[in-house]
Amino acid sequence: MAQVQAVWAKFNANERLAAIGAIVILVSWVIALVSYGLGSNIIALLGAIAVLAILYLKYAPNQSINWPAPIPTLLLAVSAVVGVVELLDLLQLVRVLGLVGGLFGGFFAGYVVALIGTIVGAAIMLWGSYQEWQGTRKTA
Repeated sequence: MAQVQAVWAKFNANERLAAIGAIVILVSWVIALVSYGLGSNIIALLGAIAVLAILYLKYAPNQSINWPAPIPTLLLAVSAVVGVVELLDLLQLVRVLGLVGGLFGGFFAGYVVALIGTIVGAAIMLWGSYQEWQGTRKTA
């Protein structure tokens, strides 16, 4: 746990924002799993784990990884894929609310909370990754 805190302290503001978005996605996935037995979106979950793993490995001690692309570009690519998938989930949310929201509101409450959380987490993760990418692009 102390090692995770040490790595977290090394994150800049944009990396922290991307990590917070990834954590929101993980929490939303757990809420979906607990509320109706299925995770909300496995692609978003895997993207969030990938973002957290990339950020952790960037600052972890004794790690010297030869990345195939700059880290901000990797974060932006993973976050963009998750963002597109969650945009499609947003359209699904509108459909679900329109079709069954009034009839089965209690049953779908966990689903809706998890889906909204995942969408918000993806947006936060994408914004943080984009800001980090923009910062490295200006300095290069």
